[in-house]
Amino acid sequence: MLTDLRTDHLPAVPAGAVVVVGSGAAGIALATALAGAGRDVVLLESGGDVADPTAVDRGAALNGGTADALPYEGLDVGRARVLGGTTQLWHGQCMRLHPVDLAERSWVPRSGWPLTPQDLDPWYAAAERFLDVSGRGYGEDRWADFPRLAPVPWDGSRLRHDFTEYMRRPYLGTEHRDALAASPHVRVVVEATATRVLLDDAGRAAGVEVALPGGGRAELRAAEVVLAAGTLENARLLQLSDPAGVGLGDGREHTGRYLQDHPIIRTGEVLAPDFRVLQDRYVVLRKDGRRLFPKVRLAPEAQEREQLLDATAVFVHEHDHPGLRAAHELGRAVRARRLPAGALRTAATAATALGPVAHAAYRRAAHGLPLGARPSHVWLQLWVEQAPDPARRVVLDRDRLDPHGQPRARVTWTCDDEELRTTRTMSRWVAEDLERLGVGRVRPLPAQTDDDAWRRTVTDAAHPAGTTRMATTARDGVVGTDLQVHGVPGLSVVGGSVFPTSGYANPTLTVVALALRLAARLLPGA
Repeated sequence: MLTDLRTDHLPAVPAGAVVVVGSGAAGIALATALAGAGRDVVLLESGGDVADPTAVDRGAALNGGTADALPYEGLDVGRARVLGGTTQLWHGQCMRLHPVDLAERSWVPRSGWPLTPQDLDPWYAAAERFLDVSGRGYGEDRWADFPRLAPVPWDGSRLRHDFTEYMRRPYLGTEHRDALAASPHVRVVVEATATRVLLDDAGRAAGVEVALPGGGRAELRAAEVVLAAGTLENARLLQLSDPAGVGLGDGREHTGRYLQDHPIIRTGEVLAPDFRVLQDRYVVLRKDGRRLFPKVRLAPEAQEREQLLDATAVFVHEHDHPGLRAAHELGRAVRARRLPAGALRTAATAATALGPVAHAAYRRAAHGLPLGARPSHVWLQLWVEQAPDPARRVVLDRDRLDPHGQPRARVTWTCDDEELRTTRTMSRWVAEDLERLGVGRVRPLPAQTDDDAWRRTVTDAAHPAGTTRMATTARDGVVGTDLQVHGVPGLSVVGGSVFPTSGYANPTLTVVALALRLAARLLPGA
């Protein structure tokens, strides 16, 4: 059943149903798992139906806020209010967090998950099945899929290889809409913006308040509520539910704090006598219908030895030929099953590069290799972990209201000396190895040598995490290892917001793993 509140009334909540706020990766995975085991779910989505081509643009009016330190793209362009959530924007890269990311590290304050890799492994495997990821690993051994490519032999005491694997069908709203709408155990409600969590007199969850598109409010009563609305919105909803604007539960003072993202910085241009050495290896590769992206990572022992954060380096190959860029745009549109505006003009531009495109098609079909044309530039670009810092946070901005009259989010996001030192150290090591191996040399950009240039240039990856962090007790976090809010029975939170630390891995696979783990707890008899 799918209800649009612009034209229909809120559906009745079945006895014993779970109300899930948010229909992104976490919400869809959770609803699918619960419904598959026979538990009723009401899945609330603030935005519209993914089948409505205007939904994403309409939902954007509810996003936004103020960034009062560094600019923060995660507030706007990194979020989508629509059935499927931000998965309707992403490319589908998946990777597990590394054991070092979960460990308590003496050189990273407030690090350490209250879950072990062994706790997460079965749920990672379940998430890989749900997302149709091969589950064949993300490390050096994936080079075996490409026997024609000898990996670059980095100094293994400092640098290693990792791979991310792309989902074949990454747009979860598009992929799961019809099944969710047809399920006898799921009631999908779109255009339904949750405005606060309702509590009973005993302080346990009692449902949610929903803003109606035509104005006014309605209440959905339920004894089990899950916030799965994304890192920024999960924190904001807890704050909106507290008249003091702090949060709910025994660990409320942590709500909105410890905001992390993945700072991205270009530190140099790679000048290589043979461009194919890097271009053949460090762009998206294809094998058996799957897409893999090789990357360079910091070795865990190097992180400990030099007291660095986790980080990865990629080589960004830039092509100036407009036909090649147009062909790439069309390829993405085909995978997304939607044509871009001006598709005919884009196709005509792509036709100007028929020779290179045909050559690339042969390389991909025959060997899984990338485009063979010489790039105009190859940039060394780093993604780095952030240490949890309570000063980086999300709060309510009572001076700026959204269309429902609710305070928008105000974000304080900064990048500190440890991120800067990590990116510079890794950049130097990559440059030294490229020169030692005769692959090329790196011409440093100003960000590699000038602190002000680094801070002007760094951006976020729109991978927010940490604002309702998981901890064994309320002294250190908002939710427990079972993802229930400390001191509020019946209220759980799932998503990147519960990550104590976030490594550098794309977060969605871990988000889905945690959602499936939560579903197992919420099943009758669990």
